[in-house]
Amino acid sequence: MMSMNVWKRATLAIVRKPVRSGIIGLLMLMVFTSLVAQVGVSTALRTMSDGIGAGMGIGFTVSAGENPISAEEASRFSRIPGVTKTAYATKTLAQVDGARPVMPRQGPRLDSDLAMQVSVLGTTDSSLSEEFQSGLYRLEQGRHISGDGDDVLVHRDFALQNGLSVGSTFRLRQEGRNATVRVAGIFSGNVQAQSPLPSDTSENLIYSGRRVTSALTGNDRIGMIRCLSDNPQDLSAAVSQAKTMAGGKYDVTDDSARLSGVLQSVQTVRDLVRMVLLSVCLADVLVLAMALVFWIRSRIHEIGTLLALGIGKMRIVAQLAIETGLMAAVAALCSLGTGAMLSGYVSSRLLRDSGVAPLESLHVEALPPEQTVLILLLGCAVIAVALAVSCAAVLSKSPKSILSSMR
Repeated sequence: MMSMNVWKRATLAIVRKPVRSGIIGLLMLMVFTSLVAQVGVSTALRTMSDGIGAGMGIGFTVSAGENPISAEEASRFSRIPGVTKTAYATKTLAQVDGARPVMPRQGPRLDSDLAMQVSVLGTTDSSLSEEFQSGLYRLEQGRHISGDGDDVLVHRDFALQNGLSVGSTFRLRQEGRNATVRVAGIFSGNVQAQSPLPSDTSENLIYSGRRVTSALTGNDRIGMIRCLSDNPQDLSAAVSQAKTMAGGKYDVTDDSARLSGVLQSVQTVRDLVRMVLLSVCLADVLVLAMALVFWIRSRIHEIGTLLALGIGKMRIVAQLAIETGLMAAVAALCSLGTGAMLSGYVSSRLLRDSGVAPLESLHVEALPPEQTVLILLLGCAVIAVALAVSCAAVLSKSPKSILSSMR
């Protein structure tokens, strides 16, 4: 019965003072929301870091130079431990029948044959090219090139100028050899050209299956191998083995420098967001602690009356704890919604503003269950400490002192 009286007094105290209870509850909600949002954003950035290896195509590139790579040699590189995806590529020049290259607005006047050339990059998988993996190029329509078919991927500006769409066909030719190709996809984006030649611009780059470049060049040699790893930790050993296999015959380019720069940027953003959210949470805790102190002091008359009726300090503390616990429970439940909304918004903005296409599509679990439960328990512990400090300021006094302060 005595325990029931404590619960009844606690609930009545909350109901009878809705404004006061609402303010305390709102401050608790701000504390919990900041904590939950911090967990959600940290999870998003951790997901970003973990997804960089797979999403950005981190790996190494083997360039043939003057020594074309045979299919047998290429397969040895693809079997290196840690290499999960491999794309073979060969680049050549060709002229186009039924279409015209996109001419640069400025530049030197070129011989007609040079002006009519385009670059053809024969690859086993266009989606694994560095430009697509890094987000410099983006597939707008259709699908990527895979396998050794006759499909091609053309730039949006090239397609607009020549009235091409997915399904259109045209012919490529080089020194008496030719290949009829079909547009499977259209991409956009731009990379700084290395020379004033139209064939070096992004608009005049055509991705194709390797059968197309083989038909144009008359051989099946491979000019470049792109090896990717899903785990950045395996990259160093894979690159070392690739360099050993290549010897002085091929050039092996490590992408880990690009990886370390991106990871450092992600970590910097992660630390900054964590610092901001923790600072907001600390400010909320301080405001809540001061509010609880004023809350207890505003109830000095009530506390004195209960003491005068013979109710002990522990039962008064229990009542205050129950009131605080009830408001904290409601605030914690509400923070699951507000914290998820805040962390989801911040996380999506961070991923969307990363400028890297694979990261923009990452799915982030806004509220990981285990971490969320732990952070809510931490919030409850913080509120309990704030309540204890607030109660100590009043209840540390003797009953006589409290009663005399009521006069």
